[in-house]
Amino acid sequence: MDQNHGDKHEGHSHHHIVPTKVALTIGASLLFLTGVTIWVAHIDLGALNFVVAMVVATVKALLVALFFMNLIYDRRENGVIFATAFLFLAIFFILTATDLFFRGDVYLKGPIATAQAKSKLSKPWVSTPDLIAHGKELFQVQCVACHGPEGKGDGVAAAALNPHPRNFTQAAGWKNGRKETMVFKTLKEGLPGSAMASFSTLPSDDRWALAAYVLSLGPQPVEKDTPADFAKIGVDPNAVGGGETEAATVPVEFAMKKMAQPDIAASTGGAAPSMQSAGGQLYVQNCASCHGDHGQGGIKVRTMALAPSPSYVETAPFRAASEAVSSEAAFDKIVTNGISGNMMPNFGQLSGAELRELHGTVRSLAK
Repeated sequence: MDQNHGDKHEGHSHHHIVPTKVALTIGASLLFLTGVTIWVAHIDLGALNFVVAMVVATVKALLVALFFMNLIYDRRENGVIFATAFLFLAIFFILTATDLFFRGDVYLKGPIATAQAKSKLSKPWVSTPDLIAHGKELFQVQCVACHGPEGKGDGVAAAALNPHPRNFTQAAGWKNGRKETMVFKTLKEGLPGSAMASFSTLPSDDRWALAAYVLSLGPQPVEKDTPADFAKIGVDPNAVGGGETEAATVPVEFAMKKMAQPDIAASTGGAAPSMQSAGGQLYVQNCASCHGDHGQGGIKVRTMALAPSPSYVETAPFRAASEAVSSEAAFDKIVTNGISGNMMPNFGQLSGAELRELHGTVRSLAK
């Protein structure tokens, strides 16, 4: 009765009920293909990872559309419309694959030339409320990981750094002096032998803003700059437009290749037999070359700072009491984002499960 009623309703075919056996078979196939996707995600196939993902996704979409959406039992014109959509999908896939496989080497080679721009402020070394406010915003992004939210040198990454990050609330012990020009010099060149990397890739206005802000955190008044101080950083305080031309910069990936030190990994003695777990393997691949095969630190690694002379920092051993080791949230933030100033690269490609495995290994190595 229902079938006859459906046939008479303006010529439309009735809704087809998928047999239980077919539904279970298709459901099992979708689960299997999902498992294939998860399995392949853990294998580095290079560009083929993209191809496999697209093929699996397309097959799953077809199964759902043909059987669970009843397209295989529907009118042929609807099938034509659906097939046309897949035709456009195929065109997209071909164009994307062509670019992916045949675009060639797009990385920069040869001499590097960059545009140079002068400061947008006439006298950026003159501290103002607006400049300090801008410096505070930059500080929260660039400096908090090491120096802490209040500039006391107690950031989540501080425990792993030797020497310890600067406490900006204290007036004593500033290596280059507690003046705006000298803080600017430190930001521009970094401090060789410490964890303070060069921030020369930041615009000069931003470096002046950071200098004004960190000095505002400590005792007042701040030491006055002299003409000799400006001369040390190559700035003419009487010039229009800030008196400094931006230094040329290079891409981070290029800098990493130039400063790679293959012998560092060998000096750690290789991975211990206990590093056969998933977290251990991740540690060996990503961390051991700088932090040691047992998390013992003490390895001098060259920073990515573009300073006039080579800059090295000695890694500290993992400490169980440090926030970066004891807190999952702090650990995830440092590993995912890296440490500002190119002190530590980010590993944002790691999944949540991989971060948990790696964190477990680091905790087991901490003393």
